[in-house]
Amino acid sequence: MQKRNVYKRQQIIILILILLSLITICASFGRYVINGFNNFFVRTQEFYFYSDKLKDNMAIYQIENWTGVDPYTITINMNSTNNNLQRTNYDIPYDIQYTCTSNATCQLSKEQGIILASTNRDYFNLVITPNTVLRDNEKVTVTITATSTGKYFKTLSAKFTLVVGQERLSYEIVDAASSQYLEVNLTNTLSYYKVETAFGEYNVGDTIDVDTYLNLSNSDKEKCYSAITTLTFNPEDVLLDMTDTNYLNAISTTTTNINGSNYINSITFKIDPISSTKVRFYKMDTSQDYTYPIVNETSIINVSSR
Repeated sequence: MQKRNVYKRQQIIILILILLSLITICASFGRYVINGFNNFFVRTQEFYFYSDKLKDNMAIYQIENWTGVDPYTITINMNSTNNNLQRTNYDIPYDIQYTCTSNATCQLSKEQGIILASTNRDYFNLVITPNTVLRDNEKVTVTITATSTGKYFKTLSAKFTLVVGQERLSYEIVDAASSQYLEVNLTNTLSYYKVETAFGEYNVGDTIDVDTYLNLSNSDKEKCYSAITTLTFNPEDVLLDMTDTNYLNAISTTTTNINGSNYINSITFKIDPISSTKVRFYKMDTSQDYTYPIVNETSIINVSSR
């Protein structure tokens, strides 16, 4: 009798667990169906509320090898375009909210935005600044939500996780669909120079602090570097901006021949310690969005350094 009661209790517990699982699955599926139905309805009303990074069902992104020292800016592009022919012909106001883990301070460039009918575009920035010393593999997590507040209601969201790493050079590509150009933002976190060619009392490989470097002669400075960076790319995808300072001060470039013409396909230049620089490229296909590491998992431009 006792065994039978134990068996019945086990059956009841198993049944309860199955029911709880079904409720959870149904709830998740129900939200998915509701979102899908809502999106279908608003599209029939010529209401288009989209973003390059925020999605209907929260997008998840992870940014590796963040310095954990410098502020990190996330640019969110908003639009009211379904395709080249379908666009919303009225303004769409929206609210912006975020949550941020306690080891960082987050700041929005604005808390409300408007996607104007005249441009069908808008954007905002969220700047993430660490408020404590972050060590390797520590993370900062931020959730961003944009909700339309006008004629129709729709919410887009994404979760961003920044992971601190040891790489001395970090980079990102800032871009957007319809933009004529993209920018490669590079940050060197090293705080010293290395000797590349021996001079005076210094041998190859010796490190020199910034103050000592600044007191060197110009000829000796040329024999030192903090980070030497090479960008390699396909000129059939992107073209280097020939007015860019890094191109004008480049150590070297290489070219490739396409249909009888030579095009630059790599550039090598120096980056000073604890500094950032930008390199601009013009896109051959402006409909593409080459944003990296957010949006794309692989970079259209290969970045290497020593």
